[in-house]
Amino acid sequence: MSDDTSFGVGGGPTANVSVSLHAGNISAVRARVGKRGFSAYVDAAVQRQTEVRH
Repeated sequence: MSDDTSFGVGGGPTANVSVSLHAGNISAVRARVGKRGFSAYVDAAVQRQTEVRH
């Protein structure tokens, strides 16, 4: 997928990316959602942080 394609917040297909997170944050997310829910949790957090607030 090309990075120059424009999608709205929460839109478009999923894509694999690599990010660096603090070990404590990783542990906290895994404790909350388990390994299989990690991506969905991070995606939802990113969406909340990037939505336009009115």
